Amino acid sequence: MHKTMWRCGHWVMARDYQWRRLNQVMALNQALRVVFPLILLGSLADLVIRGWLTPTGYYYQTLHVENWCPQRARLEQGLLLLQNGAVGLASLGLAIVVSFYLVRQVTRSTDDQLTAGLLAGLTLQLVNVNPVSLQPHHAPAWLAMNLGWHGILAGLVVGLLVGNLYRIGVRIWSSPLDATLRPITLGSLGGLGVATVSGGWLLAAPFTVRAAFNAWLRLPLSFPTGWGQLASFSLLNGAMTWCGTLGALPTTSGQTVAATQNLAAVLGSAHWQVPHVLTVQTVIQTYASMGGPGMALALLLAIFLVRQNAAQRRIGWLSLVPVLGNFNAPLLVGLPVIWRPLLGIPLLLAPLACVSISSLALAFHWVPATAYPLAVSTPGPFLSFLGSGGSLRALLLAIVNLALATAIYYPFVKGDAAVDRRLAEEAKRDATSDELA
Repeated sequence: MHKTMWRCGHWVMARDYQWRRLNQVMALNQALRVVFPLILLGSLADLVIRGWLTPTGYYYQTLHVENWCPQRARLEQGLLLLQNGAVGLASLGLAIVVSFYLVRQVTRSTDDQLTAGLLAGLTLQLVNVNPVSLQPHHAPAWLAMNLGWHGILAGLVVGLLVGNLYRIGVRIWSSPLDATLRPITLGSLGGLGVATVSGGWLLAAPFTVRAAFNAWLRLPLSFPTGWGQLASFSLLNGAMTWCGTLGALPTTSGQTVAATQNLAAVLGSAHWQVPHVLTVQTVIQTYASMGGPGMALALLLAIFLVRQNAAQRRIGWLSLVPVLGNFNAPLLVGLPVIWRPLLGIPLLLAPLACVSISSLALAFHWVPATAYPLAVSTPGPFLSFLGSGGSLRALLLAIVNLALATAIYYPFVKGDAAVDRRLAEEAKRDATSDELA
């Protein structure tokens, strides 16, 4: 059994190593490293806004911020501008940088590289239009800062699409004598193509990319109430997070109604009995999303337990404050976890294990279900304690789940560190060979 697991682990690490050496993946990883500071800045701003400056925030409620921060509304507006600007620029930057690096792999022409990047940025901006502005005698309002955390995936996809199309053009037009003419021609043709696509988008009665994405996500998330549905919800959440859809999945009306009915039942009765025991709030938000979707807090603990990769630990320390507030974007972008198979496996398995254990404990009434609203940025392990009215059994279950999720993440984080070392040694050998040549 031990040998089988050892062989499976080495097979997965070998596949991950081969995956990360692909040109497309290397471009993605380079782009994620470039935008990491923006993601970190946007996460910190979002944490302060939602945790400290809004009435639903944990620190707003516990520290009575309204009593000692008279300029709270003005501060919230300023931080909201910072958050939207940083995250929106990160999405736009991903499209530009991914396309830039993809073209850089096939030509040394800086003009080609920059032209491809600018075309990708233009594409993302022009297909994201505010439909309210499409009125007679009004100029269309092109948007770039409204994408939010879901825009990370949009930036990656647009960057890959435009970058690869431009690469095809470079390979077809490969004459070194046309190094100056080629970016001008391809850029002009690309601009016309983008204008055509955006024009078609306008004629099709468009809506913003963010609204379309949220509407698409809500389709399979109607109202999960059993273990099977909650497990499917968790797997979908993990898969979308791995793809780059950062932040929580949109809440549906059914989930809101269930949470309201649970709260009303608790407030109107002397006994802690809720009509909906297994819901997104009572299971996934409480026990399977500590540190953010994917049990990011467990991933952070596993990083600190694995002492073989200084870069991982540096990202972990930089992401510590946001993760404690359940904002996982810096950690997932900085490592990165996004589009990395080896870390994608525990991203699915750890929450699924927590959903299974928590559903069992709730179904047998070993712990009370959370009914009180969960304040934003509440440290993960305390969600169950506060949401259940101070139940120590609920807190113990949360700690067990966190320990289990950390144990699931640990071997994968250790394997990821080994792949990092192998790639670093390979890059060092290549650099030495180039110097000798």
